[in-house]
Amino acid sequence: MKRVLPLFLGLILLFPLSIASASWAYPFVVYSGNIYRVTEQAIQPEDVGQKIGKVTKYSDREGTYRGNFSNMYPKGTGYYAIQGRSSHEAIAVRTGEDTYILAIQQGAYSGGLEMRTIWWLYAGIGIVSVACLAAAARVMQKRRAREGSK
Repeated sequence: MKRVLPLFLGLILLFPLSIASASWAYPFVVYSGNIYRVTEQAIQPEDVGQKIGKVTKYSDREGTYRGNFSNMYPKGTGYYAIQGRSSHEAIAVRTGEDTYILAIQQGAYSGGLEMRTIWWLYAGIGIVSVACLAAAARVMQKRRAREGSK
């Protein structure tokens, strides 16, 4: 039983992160490192410019993702420039054949690398903790063996 406890504690430390599932605050797309809030305002096809990107990752689970991510549109959905507007301000998202909707830039998207870095930090702490527990167990085992031989 005494051997199981350190192993169990070590395993718990290796997996401290849980995947949260919750609803997003609003529908959005991420393009070029910025988050764009999807509105209900339609964009006329004649006002739509060149294709500038597309959704590369879709998820309806709250989390942090890299790339041109969306919590509303499937992978492959196109992003387009809007004539007369900078893509830093707003973009058009294709929602169907010749139908587009306005998405307004809300600022930099803080996803991706940071969460991966945090995961590696937790994994490193877990590995070091397990190594320390194993070393302590080995020291205790040797001490008991010495005391038993006397």
